[in-house]
Amino acid sequence: MLDAFRLIPALQVIFTQEMEFTQDSFADLTSEQAEAFARKCGNLTERVYRVTTIEPQAIERSAEKVTMELSIVTESQRQLLLDGVAFVYRASAAMNKQKPTFAQRLEYLRSRLPEIVTANPDER
Repeated sequence: MLDAFRLIPALQVIFTQEMEFTQDSFADLTSEQAEAFARKCGNLTERVYRVTTIEPQAIERSAEKVTMELSIVTESQRQLLLDGVAFVYRASAAMNKQKPTFAQRLEYLRSRLPEIVTANPDER
């Protein structure tokens, strides 16, 4: 149960996005992206990744340029997302014989976990 408390932010992302994050869901920033990130946020002590499974959104459009907003996570956030996916599999192990999809596992857990874990934090 304590594991679930630590994972609440990651589980909220997983349930909101309905996404099964894997190692392949993350990629290193390009040198240009890393430079832009450092200008915006300063240098971090942790490695940062872009989330490849979430489409970038245009945040500024003009005749000259389109600025894309990437989903960026730190190494510790990345690990929490991966641990959150592992938690979903452990918590839904009773379904294993049915060979459920990840979406079916999430649906199974929605009624079994507190709303704080499964709800979009922006909608509360």
